[in-house]
Amino acid sequence: MINIKKTTAMAFLLCLAVLGYSQGKKTIRDKGIASRTVQEYFIEEGMDEPVTESIEKYSEKGDLIELQEFDRRGEVKKWEKYAYDEEGELVEEVFMDTRGRIERTEKTTYEEGLKVEKHYFNNRGKLFKKKVYEYEYHQ
Repeated sequence: MINIKKTTAMAFLLCLAVLGYSQGKKTIRDKGIASRTVQEYFIEEGMDEPVTESIEKYSEKGDLIELQEFDRRGEVKKWEKYAYDEEGELVEEVFMDTRGRIERTEKTTYEEGLKVEKHYFNNRGKLFKKKVYEYEYHQ
């Protein structure tokens, strides 16, 4: 006899997998998606209730602006926020601890569409590392 709960859960997970791989920035923007929550079911372990795997928040342009990932106990294991410039380039990444306190920030500078510098700041906003990108062009 087929367990309807398990079959429904498996179908739900399959749909999430397909959506996760097929949703691009344009789709998210065009459909007006503000956030996406991924629920995980541990069926073999007899867990009928979902566990939140991740929460993604999007800007009106479809850019990912916040990501939270959770462990099986529902505790935050990864928390990041992102900011973009007018051209849609990622200019700031904020990495936080499980309580939402800033651990470090990375800021990227672009010139004429090219990444030229990346600055790394600690939790107090002090610069601790810098990368410079140089380009060579075909003659």
